Amino acid sequence: MRDKNNELNKITEVLNEFNINDIGKRCGFCHRERIVKPYELVMALVTAMGDKNIDCISDLHRYFTGLTYTDVQYKPFHNQLSKPAFKQLIQRIVGVALHKWQQHILGTDTDLSAFKQVVLQDGSSFAIHNALKEEFKGRFTTVSPAAVEVHVSWDMLHSQPERIAVSADSVAEYDFLPPAESLVACLFMADRGYFKLSYLDSIHQAGGSYLVRAKTTANPLVFLGVTAQGKRLKRFDNVKLKDVKHHIRRSQVVDMDVEGSVSYRLIASWPTGKSEPTYWATNLPREKYPAKAVVQLYSLRWQIELLFKEWKSYCNLRKFNTRNAGLMEGLIWVSLLALLVKRRIGFSIQRLMGVDISSFMVAKNTQSWFYPLMESILHDAYSELKQTWNWTVNYLSRYAKRAHPDRDRKTGRLKYGLVSVNP
Repeated sequence: MRDKNNELNKITEVLNEFNINDIGKRCGFCHRERIVKPYELVMALVTAMGDKNIDCISDLHRYFTGLTYTDVQYKPFHNQLSKPAFKQLIQRIVGVALHKWQQHILGTDTDLSAFKQVVLQDGSSFAIHNALKEEFKGRFTTVSPAAVEVHVSWDMLHSQPERIAVSADSVAEYDFLPPAESLVACLFMADRGYFKLSYLDSIHQAGGSYLVRAKTTANPLVFLGVTAQGKRLKRFDNVKLKDVKHHIRRSQVVDMDVEGSVSYRLIASWPTGKSEPTYWATNLPREKYPAKAVVQLYSLRWQIELLFKEWKSYCNLRKFNTRNAGLMEGLIWVSLLALLVKRRIGFSIQRLMGVDISSFMVAKNTQSWFYPLMESILHDAYSELKQTWNWTVNYLSRYAKRAHPDRDRKTGRLKYGLVSVNP
């Protein structure tokens, strides 16, 4: 029982009336407590974003009045969200959550034991109200004049973001990469949109490792090529890649040492149904990480795609019909906070019950537990909160378990050197 209370206390340490109201005052969101208090507003918004699909801001207003029992009309409620400090309020709370809720969910086994962290980088974009095209210019201006992109550096071992940024969709993705010096003794993985040789070399020089899908337009000088079995391919000696790529057979994996602006290792494989090979750039040593193992290891990057699916489908990372740029961005941060809350709840239950919990199932199956739990936290009804928390722990430990933990170890996320961390 004490462990259950401790895990609940860790959640309420962030979702705390005194702290959130204090952050609201310090960031200038409010100077004195009015009808719409920061704590009640944040709790209502997180509950709404995490509970059901929200189509418009009036849905958020209904959640606020229902949860707080407050008689406030739509206009003054909307005015609070329209404040320039609204975005700062949510950003600061997210920062506290990221700091307070750090917990190792996955550890590294033999294959990845050399790395203190595995960092995945990606972004996701979506269209917003056309009136915001000056603040958030889209890449495809004819179809979506206004669009935002959310950039995430994902900490796999803690299963939470390490860095998040929101920008116009037209801004280059390179501007939001983690500093190379932060990746010392880490493994960095990203898709080909982040293939930038100068950046990858800076990771190498800092003492980090990388595995990034390379662009098919890359044409470095190949000075060594070997098969997956280690047999040297003489036709790959001192020749440009474009001159030998047609020699890569569909059933073959070719492991090359190449040199462009920098030297690196390039692995080529021809996936089924593709019209040309796929390339991966890495500085992982060939002796420890053979070509086929590297290609398999890259499949871990799919975890960040699953994160965005969870975020968009069950935490309302989406367009809202507003012309206010600060309000739009603030709601993006609220959706992230809802994601973090549900993940923290799921990982607390994993620690308490010793079972592998699916964060996707926690995010998806909120009908019977999320609203009552958030309501109990909001109203500080301690006896009711403990009862609701106990019910939530028992419910999710049964119905949000990972469906195939044995399969995860054979073909899933645990296959490539990751292990679950349970007490």
